Amino acid sequence: MERKNVSSIDYLLLIPGVGFILLFIGSSIFITITQSFGVLSVTGKSQFTIENWKAIFHDKESLDSILFSLKIGLLSSVGTLLFAFPIALFLRKGGAGKRFLASLIKIPLFIPALVAAFLIINLISYHGIVNEALLALGIIKKPLRMLNDKFGWGVIVIQVWKNLPFVLLILSSSLASIRDDTIDAARNLGAGTFSVLFRIYVPLAMPGILVSMILMFIKAFGDFAIMSVAGPTYPPSIALRMRNTATLFQEWDKAAVLGVIIILTTLFITWLYSRLAEFVTGRK
Repeated sequence: MERKNVSSIDYLLLIPGVGFILLFIGSSIFITITQSFGVLSVTGKSQFTIENWKAIFHDKESLDSILFSLKIGLLSSVGTLLFAFPIALFLRKGGAGKRFLASLIKIPLFIPALVAAFLIINLISYHGIVNEALLALGIIKKPLRMLNDKFGWGVIVIQVWKNLPFVLLILSSSLASIRDDTIDAARNLGAGTFSVLFRIYVPLAMPGILVSMILMFIKAFGDFAIMSVAGPTYPPSIALRMRNTATLFQEWDKAAVLGVIIILTTLFITWLYSRLAEFVTGRK
């Protein structure tokens, strides 16, 4: 196939998209990094220093917030994948109720995160529907604390429910690209259900799994709306900690440090997921 040369006009067509990324997103990241070192400070005092970084890493509350958000991001991404992958397989094969199930799962896509948090609160609060049902059935003797719990199970449940359709769309596209004759050939050669699942479906769908887990982690790790409603009183999420540091304590440079930590953590998790995908698929 003959390869076409890229003209200057083709590059000009990229300016609206690439220019937006470089100008707004790139400049925001640059300013956040410089402010974390005391340069271009919002307060007007501009002096290079690493004291802001030292203060954050010597602050137990900030470290607890980072670890808590990291835990929520990882568990939410894994939990969403565990729920979405079987559903994606079912929707790929088809069956009774496929269209109804697909429509039902898409509902959270049209609900804002803050509204979704309040909806789940009615279910898992101390006197919510779930606790009242368990009490009526005699399964528990007193209500369970599932909301604002210290571990963050309530936040994880909301994250999984809210982002399940988003992850499902990515996984469904990856599974749809797997040819049926590949599955039939494996079964003809004696492959069982688990062999087909872990040696064909999972490796071939790994790009979609990787992308969905990375995007899910980014959404959950830096989430503000759900954490502010259903999260524990302590530790707050890194996003809440960043907001409080900037607006309540007026320590904008320290808040910029937390912003850089969010960016670096996201990049590291992305790299880690890619290495894991290469290990699972056997690529180097």
